[in-house]
Amino acid sequence: MSTDSHNPGAKRRRVSLVTTVLNAKEGCAVLLDSLARQTRLPDEAIVVDGGSTDGTQEVVRRAIEHGQRITLIVKPGLNIGAGRNAGIEAAAGEIILSTDSGCRLDPHWVENMVRRFEERPDTELVAGVYKIDPHTLTEAVVGTATMRGALDPVDPRTFNPSCRSMAFTKSLWQRAGGFPDWIKVDDTLFNLKLRRMSVNRRFAADALVFWRPRSTLADIYRQFRHYSTWRGHTQLDAESIRYNIRNLLICAALLPAGLWYPPIWTLPACALVYFYVWSYHRKSRRVAAKLGTWRAYPLCLFVYWTMIAAGISGYLTASCQRWRNYERYGRRTEAYLARTSQPNVVMRGEHAVAQPSGFGRRTPCPEALATGGNAATA
Repeated sequence: MSTDSHNPGAKRRRVSLVTTVLNAKEGCAVLLDSLARQTRLPDEAIVVDGGSTDGTQEVVRRAIEHGQRITLIVKPGLNIGAGRNAGIEAAAGEIILSTDSGCRLDPHWVENMVRRFEERPDTELVAGVYKIDPHTLTEAVVGTATMRGALDPVDPRTFNPSCRSMAFTKSLWQRAGGFPDWIKVDDTLFNLKLRRMSVNRRFAADALVFWRPRSTLADIYRQFRHYSTWRGHTQLDAESIRYNIRNLLICAALLPAGLWYPPIWTLPACALVYFYVWSYHRKSRRVAAKLGTWRAYPLCLFVYWTMIAAGISGYLTASCQRWRNYERYGRRTEAYLARTSQPNVVMRGEHAVAQPSGFGRRTPCPEALATGGNAATA
């Protein structure tokens, strides 16, 4: 019988890694290559494919042929949340590691994530961290401007992990009701659910995942439009997007007045400068200073403007979908969150501490105002 190195008397707990893919041939190859280089391998890896047609499944099968312990599950049509649930349901491990296609795992990622469970057997959730792996200036600007921790240290008390670097027990996943599969962005709502539960969580600053940000404004627009749909579908954490909608309406309302008195047109111009240049000036300067080039400043502004437009578009579209199908988006979300209503638990250092239900709310920072919430999800 194998035992944990940090707890010699305890039986070694099985570890399963679960990830989902869809037409991500290159990203899947990057992930599986980094998985093969881990100092500690999971007992199994499960890849759930949502119906790829670009050769992604062949990449997984080649990795299996080369000796990697991977199970490929092909379920055409599944979204990410449903794919995660299918993979976790099939997993034999008691500890579930979650990451995403396109991510490059630090060689010690699995080891450092699992170590938290071994050191404290009552641990239910481990929040790993991630860093950008940019190849171009645009990618460096996008990652630095949107990812928590790129400019300021991450606060473990308010940090919600992304599924690109997260681990949890299978029993916690069951207690939470699994990942929501009726919306596009599943891990944000899953995190919100866990915040409402009594969860023993730890923060693993040394469990690193590297990811490459989007490289064009068009890709950035599609990405953040996708992210903002969960706020439209759930109407949660949407204050910052409504703030941007309000600002645009103010500017639009001032324009007709200029037909009566042309000098009034300076007012919407000033409002636009204030809302969409001055409000992001300081953060854009910090990004440029961090990257060491003045060219990052205007590029950062364009990135923020793209994210604002994408956030408004995705939110309004998803809000209309919620209005037409409230049973799916409204009632299911309410039922999902109401299933367990327990005190919030936040991380203090590496330990869990219960807090009042309002704990962790914060005034939106510039990147949150652009994305409509937690910029760590970029």
